[in-house]
Amino acid sequence: MAVPSKWPAGTYLDTLAPAGRAELLGLGAPKTFRRGEVMMREGDGSDHVVLLLQALVKVTQALDNGRVALLNIKVGGDVVGEMAFLSGEPRSATVTACLDTRARVVPAAQFQRYLGEFPDANLALTRMIMNTLRWNQQRRVDFNGYPASVRLARVLDHLVEAYGRPGPGGVSLRLGLTQGELGSLVGVEEDTARRELRALRDRGVISMGYRAITVVDRAVLRGMAS
Repeated sequence: MAVPSKWPAGTYLDTLAPAGRAELLGLGAPKTFRRGEVMMREGDGSDHVVLLLQALVKVTQALDNGRVALLNIKVGGDVVGEMAFLSGEPRSATVTACLDTRARVVPAAQFQRYLGEFPDANLALTRMIMNTLRWNQQRRVDFNGYPASVRLARVLDHLVEAYGRPGPGGVSLRLGLTQGELGSLVGVEEDTARRELRALRDRGVISMGYRAITVVDRAVLRGMAS
């Protein structure tokens, strides 16, 4: 029977076999990024990936209209910078620490050798990238075919599944996201996100605190997302 890892379910480190996980955790050099610090910048060249240990980071991309879109969120156990590593092209997004973050910076050549020595880790990386692309594709479909209320319910349900912490009052999301950033994930303006969040709160589906949301009624949220 496989021994469960201590890493959040679905993250890259969680999917690795113990030997591959231990090897990866020994690669590169440790580094701390302070809250608000840019870890990777869109357009920069790529010579390393970053393995997140204790972390909450956001992945953003500049749009042609001057705004910034929030593409994804990553936590401890995830890898960032893998797209540019594989393509050899400049970084397509900016990665910023939302909280003080502990990580390991792994040179690209070292990571390449690691993937060659551990084929299962290479396969896990491919699966992780495919899952990310699949979620991004689903969001694009949602943007074109569903109202803001459904899109918000789907994004919240995804975030709760990936990063929620169960508690007596429901499942808490303490990701430090502003309502504008959540709206960016959903594909709506901040005013629309605020209005839809209030509607969920008034229905008793969620409760809200400062940059925190607790899903009180997961069944209703899932029903709205379907």
